[in-house]
Amino acid sequence: MFEVPNSRQLWGEVRNALTLDKNGANDRKLVRLIEDYRRQREKCVGHVAVSNTRELIHNFFDAMFYPRFGALIEPARALISQLETSAASELERLVSYYRANHWEESYSRNISLFSDYFRAFTEFSQMLTHARIDDQDVSAKLVGSKNFEHTKLFYGQAFETLTSGFVFLACLNNILSGRPFDQFQQMTLNKYVHDVEKAKRANPFKDQPDLSRFAEHLDSSLRNGSHHASIWRDGETVFYRSGGTGAQRDMPYAGYLHLCNELAISCAALFVLEYELMAK
Repeated sequence: MFEVPNSRQLWGEVRNALTLDKNGANDRKLVRLIEDYRRQREKCVGHVAVSNTRELIHNFFDAMFYPRFGALIEPARALISQLETSAASELERLVSYYRANHWEESYSRNISLFSDYFRAFTEFSQMLTHARIDDQDVSAKLVGSKNFEHTKLFYGQAFETLTSGFVFLACLNNILSGRPFDQFQQMTLNKYVHDVEKAKRANPFKDQPDLSRFAEHLDSSLRNGSHHASIWRDGETVFYRSGGTGAQRDMPYAGYLHLCNELAISCAALFVLEYELMAK
């Protein structure tokens, strides 16, 4: 139930299909990639209804990260469907703004993030089931493989990728609150984008549970250690500092992998949510 065979190979096909579609490349090559993906998946499951890149990316991440992926993306999708009826023009303004100003960076960040994730998938997969079912009782878990050199920077990378995408959720929340997408309660969009630190990017939508779920499992101290390589492993334990002179902290390596998986799932759900709108 909780395994997608040949995950790394399948990600390569998904990435190539997205790249072809984004670059407006040969349609027949894209169709062949999608058909090959469908054949690979149907070796293990029943009929796979995938005919375009939007369905492809959703199918892949939903299979990889079920059921947590759906628990994140479906409520947010419902909010967007609501706005397509009640505030269609403002939602379109948001999509146009995001496509012009943030989508290219978001796309590149996510492609890079998941290429790194699947490159080290042997490590992350050891704790993936717990993240998929949102099981936080992992403090006593041990893992066999401890190739920390392949994973030590991942949490910081995922933190940056996810929080960079929060501008989309924050603007979406503005519309849900009855305001123009670029009008925050206490600041301008320009200030939010350029002045608000990443650790506080979720504050504008903290009271909207269907959006705030994306911000769970964020740890700015761990991000600082991972992002600035002030992190190391000794046996079963990962040690890190939030800054060059910050206090030393620690956690089990299994717990570190778990948090990496949690953020990877959040990144996947937000990436697909964006893709479904930006690629239309």
